[in-house]
Amino acid sequence: MALPKVAAVDGLPLDVLPLILEHLSDRRDLHTCAQLSKAFHHAATPLLYRTLDVRLTTNKRFQKSVVVHPSTTILKKPEYAKYVRHVRENGAVGFHRPDLMQGCRQALRLCTNLEGFTWSDDSADGTDERDFLRYLDILQVLPLRELVIRAFYGLSDVVWARLQDFTGFTKVSIWCMEGKPRILQGWSEKLGASLTHLELGRCSGVPASILISVLSHLPRLRVLRLKGAPSAAILEILTFLPHLETLDTEYFGAAALARYDDVPAANLRELTVRTSSVHMEGFQQLWPWIRRLTPRESLESFTLNAFSTQGEALVPRPFILDMAQTHRNTLKHFTADSTQLTLKDIECMCTVFPKLETLSCSTVWSPEAASYADAVRKANNLRELRMNINNWLPSHVRKDDFQNTAIESAVRNMMLREGSVLRLIAMSSVVYRVCLIISRSLAMTLKRFQGSMGL
Repeated sequence: MALPKVAAVDGLPLDVLPLILEHLSDRRDLHTCAQLSKAFHHAATPLLYRTLDVRLTTNKRFQKSVVVHPSTTILKKPEYAKYVRHVRENGAVGFHRPDLMQGCRQALRLCTNLEGFTWSDDSADGTDERDFLRYLDILQVLPLRELVIRAFYGLSDVVWARLQDFTGFTKVSIWCMEGKPRILQGWSEKLGASLTHLELGRCSGVPASILISVLSHLPRLRVLRLKGAPSAAILEILTFLPHLETLDTEYFGAAALARYDDVPAANLRELTVRTSSVHMEGFQQLWPWIRRLTPRESLESFTLNAFSTQGEALVPRPFILDMAQTHRNTLKHFTADSTQLTLKDIECMCTVFPKLETLSCSTVWSPEAASYADAVRKANNLRELRMNINNWLPSHVRKDDFQNTAIESAVRNMMLREGSVLRLIAMSSVVYRVCLIISRSLAMTLKRFQGSMGL
């Protein structure tokens, strides 16, 4: 984005300011920067109005809902509308403040550079979709590329038919709790040439054959997230999505291995698997199923959310070794917070995956604090280690005793040993971080720099 020619802060080029300010996550900080000077105003304003989000709060004194909508600002200062790239609207606005709806639509028409739109509706009946349909009429003439829908009651046939008039989307995300499952049936053919990111939050009850047929029209997909999809269909789906890099799906049991033997065409870089079982034996087929999803060297990030009513599932050592045979040189992030690894398993992970940067898991309690340091001694690229060990503390050991000097000493040794790049270690609820100690001379230099910027 080209910035107007204004006087630069001493020693700081104007085109660098937006690159710095875009790291600010709090809108209040951006608002403060916009008031510092003309240079900061021109750099911060586009970032401040990049995303417009309605806020719904409750006045506790009068027990009423308060709607804060950005449309009022856009209508007062329409020149800011050109900076808007994403708008998040909520169906509750029309319920609590119907008088604002006309202004909301007027403001949306001004956002001629709009790229993404999010619609949320938590109403339990979902009978009134007039506001959403009116927004869709406006969005039809805007350069929209991304659409996110979160509707508790689902989408009516009228809305679904209207959505199928849209083409050219790169991202579609639909999350519903009730109503008909909407899996792009009848719409995927029109989106096949452009869609790269798809999230379907309700696939339960949809036959595998229909889901496979729908997704076969979307060969350009790079990111796919499915909730409730038949596990048996996942392997076949991966055979006709050669560009898929990120998959977030669920595993529902032994039937997932099914009859399909073709090798996936996708080379997944990020894989998230969610599963649960009432018996520990329910996980036996999970591990070979995961291996079949990633048959070639490609995986960089693996996340497993596995729950069992019989306790934490244990990641088998053969699974770790099998994964290492394929992804030894690529895997960087391993997250299995609800799954148990022994300290020996952790040591194995750090040995067979030399590029591992983050590791998060549950593990057993050890009375020897040094054993935790021994487990990661060979992890030369590990930057973040999180271990949940609360569930295995003996009943006679108090939490205060556990968080003692020995643990702190072990953490210090892990971070300060030669070759270590560990910067964060979490032991249950206690988090240790590396703190940067600034020398006096560096502090004075920073102070002079802030003074030259007028801060």
